[in-house]
Amino acid sequence: MFISPKFTKFHHRQILHSLGSSSLNQLQRALPKITPSTIRVPYRGAAIRPISSSAVAASNMVKAIRVHELGGPEVLKWEDVEIGEPKDGEIRVKNKAIGLNFIDVYFRKGVYKASTMPFTPGMEAVGVVTAVGPGLTGRKIGDLVAYAGTPMGAYAEEQILPTEKIIPVPPSIDPVIAASIILKGMTAQFLVRQCFKVEPRHTVLIHAAAGGVGSLLCQWANALGATVIGTVSTNEKAAQAKEDGCHHVILYKEEDFVTRVNEIASGNGVEVVYDSVGKDTFEYEDTW
Repeated sequence: MFISPKFTKFHHRQILHSLGSSSLNQLQRALPKITPSTIRVPYRGAAIRPISSSAVAASNMVKAIRVHELGGPEVLKWEDVEIGEPKDGEIRVKNKAIGLNFIDVYFRKGVYKASTMPFTPGMEAVGVVTAVGPGLTGRKIGDLVAYAGTPMGAYAEEQILPTEKIIPVPPSIDPVIAASIILKGMTAQFLVRQCFKVEPRHTVLIHAAAGGVGSLLCQWANALGATVIGTVSTNEKAAQAKEDGCHHVILYKEEDFVTRVNEIASGNGVEVVYDSVGKDTFEYEDTW
């Protein structure tokens, strides 16, 4: 994901690593207001340790996806792992829904380097607290919670998480919905409210407008009162982007998006460009 406010460049990986408590807190406040009828959701490694040779209590054994070598989907192995008990500042969570993201594929292929090998992929999940660390307050067994980002390791039946990385999920939100929106939602929140603050009467350009983050950006920018221009590759995606709040949808394979954007904006350009395509569109934009 690239963001270009007045064509200033920020890299997607910087954005992901910049997401912190502010984004989590804003999403926590927004979650009770989000329902499936009001928003569309496109469908240091976690504390999971390899099995030791010694006997392990059955309650500490769970199933998880493990990656022992980089490659395609065939390297994903469904294995028994030892999870252990939460320590100070940690909770144990039994996952109910796990979010799938392209960043998981990047780690599996080695585009991004995992901190350990083997590792368990997965960057977001929603689950029920099954144990809390000693002396921990503010979280209790039975709480429904969500997390996104680090620690990596969501592709597991259960995992150990630091409490500062989780937020409560209201009972009005289905775990599947929550697990599919946290990571992409934090990214969208950072882009439209922190990296560049979209305001009413702004004109914004969103590439890959029908993608996971793009569909949220379209809805959010529209709700903020901006004029939303989106680019997509197919008629099907164009219909999706239109439904998600794009006022103007450009099929970039059929028309020159720079020319069309200038026509829509009456030659005044746009306040911000969100680009999750990359090289082709980014180099083209430098010619504006």
